[in-house]
Amino acid sequence: MKCPTIAAPLALLVALRFAPAMADTAADLERGVARFQAGDFAAAIEPLTSAHASDPSDLDTALLLGIAYYRVDNIARARPLLLAAARSEDAGTRDSAQIFLGLIADAAGDAAAARGYYSLVARSSSELAGSARDLLDGGRGERLAAIVVVRPELDSNVPLLPATTAAVKGGATDTDLFVLADVRARPFAAVALVIDEALSYRQQARLVEYDLGSSVSSATWSHRSLAYRAALGYHFDASMLGGSRYQLGHTADASGRRAIAGALGIAVSYQLAVRTLFPAAYAGYTGITHTGAVRLSWITPDRELELAYVLAREHTDDATLSATASGGQIAARFDFGHGTDLRLLGLVSDRRYGAAAMGRHDVQVRADASLYVDLSSHLGAVLGGSLLHDVSNTLDQGYTKWTGYLGVVVTTSP
Repeated sequence: MKCPTIAAPLALLVALRFAPAMADTAADLERGVARFQAGDFAAAIEPLTSAHASDPSDLDTALLLGIAYYRVDNIARARPLLLAAARSEDAGTRDSAQIFLGLIADAAGDAAAARGYYSLVARSSSELAGSARDLLDGGRGERLAAIVVVRPELDSNVPLLPATTAAVKGGATDTDLFVLADVRARPFAAVALVIDEALSYRQQARLVEYDLGSSVSSATWSHRSLAYRAALGYHFDASMLGGSRYQLGHTADASGRRAIAGALGIAVSYQLAVRTLFPAAYAGYTGITHTGAVRLSWITPDRELELAYVLAREHTDDATLSATASGGQIAARFDFGHGTDLRLLGLVSDRRYGAAAMGRHDVQVRADASLYVDLSSHLGAVLGGSLLHDVSNTLDQGYTKWTGYLGVVVTTSP
């Protein structure tokens, strides 16, 4: 199922019906709109300013100029223009202006004013009402949502578990049934805090000693506007393997993104993971992992593209398993409309192990793809797969794992 996005209003802004321009302002307006649509908001300001000066009553131009100032962080100039556009008789212009006035209030910490603007749009009949409800829901305390995923899977290397690289050379392919139930709640009206509980179980058809059950409890705070995104989270996970204790883990993460030019932004993130593995065969993987990333991303209402450099340091109880990994990652999301969403991920990582591993050096390639299709308002289908391939200079340490799945997704929310 698709997640709501605050960028949706921008998709409609570039399709606004402009009032007929006078001959001496048409060229400025045309240049300004072209640069606005290209995401070059700084360059759009000069021609839009000229067009607005020639016809101050054109509130569509005032709206675009106000948004351009907003996107270059000149809030002092943006706000009066947006306030003027908010008095427009055209619902699209008025509601677009109120969305951005809400974002400005949100960024200033005035949650009450932001909710007021979003509420006005949410009750309107314009195409922006759904986007306003998404923004309004982000701060509402009573929101509750649940999701259930049921999907059959085919796994080429079942013993290669998420927290380990203890691969088995033969007889490791099996089918399984994976079930996930997730419940999310926002308990406070004035704080964008989400409490999440996810339970999952993977039942193997043949290799039942690898039946895997897990519970992940999370608390995440987030902030989103067109210019800034930030998140802080804590996650506690516990899992069972073949009916016995497998792993306990604690994870803390933080991330932030800043829009730098239109849809282009830069982001940084850090994650600390502490895990304990109980089976003797996997106990050596107990330890701490630090992961940092720098990302360059392009985000629009219907697509996201992200390029990242990722650096991780894994400290394990077994010194031969400690490693430093660095590499490049590419991620993409495409919203094709009509409830169809495609997500792709690729990662190439250079893994250098410590002296205890006798100079072991691996190159790891990972790829994931998933296609989501909404079948109704509460029912969807998902098709996907993943590939993990490791090439090592140490004999018998390389491995390959691929998985494929097809399942259904059921969601519900008040």
